[in-house]
Amino acid sequence: MLNIALVGLGFIGETHLQAYNSVKEARVHTVCTTQVTSENKVNNYKVVKEFDSVLVDPEIDVVDICLPTFLHEQYIIRAARAKKHIICEKPLTLTEESVKRILQTVSDEGVRLFVGHVVRFWPEYQKLKHYIEEGELSNVNWFTAKRLGQFPTWSNWFKEPEKSGGALFDLHIHDIDFAYYLFGDVESVYAIGQQSQEGAWSQMLTNIRFKNGVQAAIESSHEMPNGYPFTAEYRAQTSTQTLSYQMKAGSNIDDLQSASQSFDLFNDEVVKPIRVSKHDPFTLELQYFIDCINENAKNEVIPLSDVKYVIGLINSIKKSLETKEVVRL
Repeated sequence: MLNIALVGLGFIGETHLQAYNSVKEARVHTVCTTQVTSENKVNNYKVVKEFDSVLVDPEIDVVDICLPTFLHEQYIIRAARAKKHIICEKPLTLTEESVKRILQTVSDEGVRLFVGHVVRFWPEYQKLKHYIEEGELSNVNWFTAKRLGQFPTWSNWFKEPEKSGGALFDLHIHDIDFAYYLFGDVESVYAIGQQSQEGAWSQMLTNIRFKNGVQAAIESSHEMPNGYPFTAEYRAQTSTQTLSYQMKAGSNIDDLQSASQSFDLFNDEVVKPIRVSKHDPFTLELQYFIDCINENAKNEVIPLSDVKYVIGLINSIKKSLETKEVVRL
């Protein structure tokens, strides 16, 4: 049984806290948050304000970091030096230099680091990965994806590009990461977009050419008007088949329970509705990370080499947005 210290209790922290209720061989031992109020429901875990309390506690095995992006590096390094294994929400960080420092530290300290690219555990996205690997959807040549919503309302730090990276790092990274997971190394990117008043990239469309010949168009936005449903979708095409998935939530991403979905495989004139098991992707993700630690198993789903590559890819897209030019990798 691994003891978890959950650090940060915002939207994603609450999501992880709920997911741990269904994770085997792990339990939330401590929640570290500055938002300690009488409303905190302290059931079977401690609540502390100071991160040092987590670092010096010998009972804590894993630190799960659900803090704002600009705090990730310093908290990861401190946890690693305290010999704690680490789970960190995406994005790991904002720059390639920061990635190098983080990876060097966890390597030097001999601890495990896992980064939460949760779309790789989303059942409908896992199905696409399975279809490609098993040849049920062979020779994909065109891929499109969208992730559209309003500006996150649960925190103001998102507004500052030096702290959040804007929708580019917060939202766009989901589908960029998944496309890389499917198709591998990238040859070139070209992106167009819009910036917020604070200078953050808040809406963008990226064209990607992969080295294997697949082309992709991926759109993300934090600029949708109030009332527009949070939308996630993809379409993967071959010369004869198309796998199409679309999800529209009731309001923003925090209202997934009321989402409507369509998921179909089009094969010439035959349309086959696709069914998937309704497992919570955050629970699947955290269970996998815990199993990797308990079994001392290699992380095959989100290796740190992928995390490093994708941060570099996102920064190449940022360069294309800034220069209005094709960026070759």
